[in-house]
Amino acid sequence: MRRTTRILGIVTITALLLGGGAVVPAAVTSEVTVSIDAPDEIAPDSDFTANVNISEVVDFDGCNYDVSFDTSVLRLDDVTSGLIGSATIPVDIANEISLGTWTIVQNVPGLDGVSSSGYLAILHFHIIGSGGDSSSISLANGMLSDNLAQEIPATWVGDSVGVAAAEATPPPTAPSPPPTAPSPSPTAPSPARTINWPVLWGVIGGIVAVGIIAFFRARRKKAY
Repeated sequence: MRRTTRILGIVTITALLLGGGAVVPAAVTSEVTVSIDAPDEIAPDSDFTANVNISEVVDFDGCNYDVSFDTSVLRLDDVTSGLIGSATIPVDIANEISLGTWTIVQNVPGLDGVSSSGYLAILHFHIIGSGGDSSSISLANGMLSDNLAQEIPATWVGDSVGVAAAEATPPPTAPSPPPTAPSPSPTAPSPARTINWPVLWGVIGGIVAVGIIAFFRARRKKAY
């Protein structure tokens, strides 16, 4: 009896395996990630681009998603085609549906689909904010589809960008005054010369005496 029960159990298990009754674990697939890749900081009044990146995807055929940002900081000027593997992902629709929110629709030509990683589109922005401002660039209402029109599950991740502060301009320096020439020192007045009257009268007396003597000698010679 015990042997018969064992045999029946083996037969039952074999029948379940052959009939597909056994539960086989499904293959685990990683979810696709779509993300904005923007620079951390941009100078005021300048242009920059942000990619809408996509991780490894299988049989991708089309997508639609919304891009939102702060219009006091950023201006979206254009949305251009992306690239997955070697396949171009054209932009079919890029419309501003409300202030700071754009809807983007893309579709891969043909029916084969694309399998690889890359970027869905390139967003061309211009900075209109001032130094110190910042804006998020978010993704919403996104959906990916494969070549069988089935949804591809995905995670949508935004990013942000800041406006670099303008460099402070140093105040102008006042020109240095020209060097002043030193003022000349006042010259001391020459001391007044004092007259030595006794000496002067002695000289004058000597000259007069010599003259008188010479006069009388000349007169005496004339008398002879």
